[in-house]
Amino acid sequence: MNLYKRAPWMEITIYNPEIKDYQMLTTHLNYQMVPKCLKNKKFKIIYVTRNPKDVIVSYYHFHKYGRFLEAPKDFQDFLEKFVEGNVLYGSWFEHIREWHSHKDELNILFVAYEDMKNDLRSVVQKVASFLNKKLDEDTLESILNQCTFKYMKENPRTNYKDLSEMFNTESGSFFRKGITGDWKNHFLVSQNERFDSIYQEKMGDFPLKFDNM
Repeated sequence: MNLYKRAPWMEITIYNPEIKDYQMLTTHLNYQMVPKCLKNKKFKIIYVTRNPKDVIVSYYHFHKYGRFLEAPKDFQDFLEKFVEGNVLYGSWFEHIREWHSHKDELNILFVAYEDMKNDLRSVVQKVASFLNKKLDEDTLESILNQCTFKYMKENPRTNYKDLSEMFNTESGSFFRKGITGDWKNHFLVSQNERFDSIYQEKMGDFPLKFDNM
């Protein structure tokens, strides 16, 4: 089964009353927009964090790839829109702050993208424990193999290549690089200094920290 059917996007999935077994949903929605039923701890939520500078770079390229998004004029223009919250799903700063500030109301696990790149095994084991799943060694190895960036980029069930009506495959791919620290290949020194200043102002007291800032 394709990933977008196995774990459909909450905000774009057309409700089908005949389907009763949605066991996994995916979303970019902010805390204020998700259904109230998520806030009673009956559902488990995994929130993936990432260095915001890498988020900006990834999002910048995704805007050039997605047919449903406005192509950015250039990186500087997109950077300004991002820090102002004038992008799809709004402000990154508010998004992560809201989810984290309500963590005690939720059954939620925060997982860092950088940790998945550095030690995927430990993250898979942490997620399995959160979901009360016991993994034998063969199952664990199978998961580790199928969750690598290379495998998911090449796997037609996960790479979204069959959704040409939504994505312009001539201008990119859903899985681009998957590395950490790629922001260093895009940010000018002045842009980096400006973002660091904004980040410190908005997130200086935020308890979650990010690698390669």
